[in-house]
Amino acid sequence: MKKYALVFLCFIVFSSCKNSEKTKEIIVSKIEKKEIYTISNDSITVSVKSFGAELTSIKKASKEYLWQGNPEFWKHQSPILFPIVGRLVDHDYNFKNKNYKMNFHGFAWKSEFNLIKKTQKSLTFELLPSENSRKQYPFEFKLQIEYVINGNILDVNYFVENPAENEDLYFSIGGHPAFNIPLKNGQQRDEYQLVFDNDSTPTSRDKESGLFVDTYTQFFEKPGILQIKDSTFIEGALVFNPNPFSKATLVHKPTKEEFFTIHFKDFPYVGIWSQKDPKTPFIAIEPWYGVADNIHHNKEFTLKEGIQILKPKKEFHSSFSVEVY
Repeated sequence: MKKYALVFLCFIVFSSCKNSEKTKEIIVSKIEKKEIYTISNDSITVSVKSFGAELTSIKKASKEYLWQGNPEFWKHQSPILFPIVGRLVDHDYNFKNKNYKMNFHGFAWKSEFNLIKKTQKSLTFELLPSENSRKQYPFEFKLQIEYVINGNILDVNYFVENPAENEDLYFSIGGHPAFNIPLKNGQQRDEYQLVFDNDSTPTSRDKESGLFVDTYTQFFEKPGILQIKDSTFIEGALVFNPNPFSKATLVHKPTKEEFFTIHFKDFPYVGIWSQKDPKTPFIAIEPWYGVADNIHHNKEFTLKEGIQILKPKKEFHSSFSVEVY
């Protein structure tokens, strides 16, 4: 009798393990089911994930320009920042006498988008309000992200629509594309520099725990040229607030070789970021319509610095582009 009981017990355990493995397989398959869409022409190939409408590859010939998300340094690649950019004081805000919780950079980058249009040279993704979004953001909205290739240029278009009849839409939006650096074997990160389109020397606004304070630091040693050093990102991202530039080109200083230019005309803020570890092999160049809270902000969402106000039935459009060489 004990023998049969033991056999029966083993069968249950074995079946349980098999079911567990099946469950694991199902979970994995669901994770892997997130789609990746690709467009290409004679110059470049671009791929985008449906999850977060996140850019995942920019290739010219066999060269990959976009950071590939090594989790040892940073597992993301090019998140969409919406409906906030950066951090809120205490991770919450007030609107119409109600308090709402929202984490760093909002929720779009953690949401599944729908592909609503695909052509030979473009991809358009859409995000609409959900039960989850309404818990943290009590607004109606339509967010569309469009990727268009033209020669060696990728255009990234942001469209925000306010479908409400009477309510204004308050939001921020921004890009966070990260690029491989170095882009050639044998080169070092600190041999690179960002060359901007004018001779401004803006200061970067200082932060405490991701929130802005009212002091600034100078990182430019030469007008319009930001040399990337091991110490540049010790305190986190550099934020030009306001942004005086329209474009930046990544240049390998010893050889003077140019690798790409990112165009961000009319964006009021720009962040430049990498991990403080000098071995970090990427740099993010981030055009924004919005910024993190000031440490003294009173949490009123309508008074948040950089917040955009969109009237009912109106549409907001902005774009930046990446030109690879």
